[in-house]
Amino acid sequence: MKTLESHVLRKRACVVRRGAGGKGLRTQYLACGLPDFALAFTGPRDEAEAIKQCLRTFLLDELKLNLSEEKTLITHTRDSAATFLNYEITIMQSNTKQNLTNGHKRRSINGATGLKVPRRVVEDKCKRYMRKGKPIHRAELLNESDFTIVATYQLEYRGLVNYYRMAYNLHTLQKLKWVMEQSLTKTLAHKFKISVRKVYKEYQTELDVNGKKYKGLQVMVPREGKKPLVATWGGIPLTWDVAAPIEDEIERYHWKRSELEQRLLAQVCEQCGATRMTAKIEVHHIRALKDLQLYDGREKPQWVQIMAARRRKTLVLCHTCHGDIQHGRPPRRHKVSRSRT
Repeated sequence: MKTLESHVLRKRACVVRRGAGGKGLRTQYLACGLPDFALAFTGPRDEAEAIKQCLRTFLLDELKLNLSEEKTLITHTRDSAATFLNYEITIMQSNTKQNLTNGHKRRSINGATGLKVPRRVVEDKCKRYMRKGKPIHRAELLNESDFTIVATYQLEYRGLVNYYRMAYNLHTLQKLKWVMEQSLTKTLAHKFKISVRKVYKEYQTELDVNGKKYKGLQVMVPREGKKPLVATWGGIPLTWDVAAPIEDEIERYHWKRSELEQRLLAQVCEQCGATRMTAKIEVHHIRALKDLQLYDGREKPQWVQIMAARRRKTLVLCHTCHGDIQHGRPPRRHKVSRSRT
């Protein structure tokens, strides 16, 4: 995509560089959301068509790709919205004046680029929690605990709100919140065979978020010696944040390998010492450690002694040693020396 961006910047020479009314230069912005991208351009339509042709030539010559005519659209965002990454990009129109710090008023919104939550997104999301135009319970969650049910609804709603945090009409998600809350309370009522009113009476609480009070639902699961688990519904403000951070980097966690993983990756028979280079490596399992005590009055086999000493229910073996254990035969392989001398 960096190659495409540099190509677009180089190809500015193929477009007449004039500003609106002959003042200044054309303005271009490239937004990438692989595999899609959007190019914002200030200028007449014929120049936009020229840029589109430059992109078509670049994709065909450099990447051997064909530009899709159905998906590659030129949109005048003052009259209609351009769709990109499930956002609608428009030019905001408002004659309302805002107070500036110097005491003057200015139409700062008029002509600015804005992002919107598409109406179809709200409608499509609401359909998941509705049937015949009314909110309904979710049958697939009835076997879950009330903690899991509340946490699931909150997780789904929070993810959508955070994604559209940069949309200036974020408040339109209030309809989705109402539908989801009705579905949530009906799911809890259906699970416990009670009325929705009793659900509110049992779970409703007041949430404090950044000094503001919100009504919501809450489930607490007490744990001995630990903080209780808390699942909350609500308390997510629908506040427009045009500078919301976009965190695409996924946190990576590193754990040390367990003892069993280390033993498996070693690929060494723990009875005779054979490796995967000379024999096929397998794993022998027993049901419980108490099964190792069933040899009263007679000598325990070598594999039993090894497992009892390690207090482990698994033993990594070669194919020969494993077969001897399963058939009750004495070991046919002897311990292999790993000394270099």
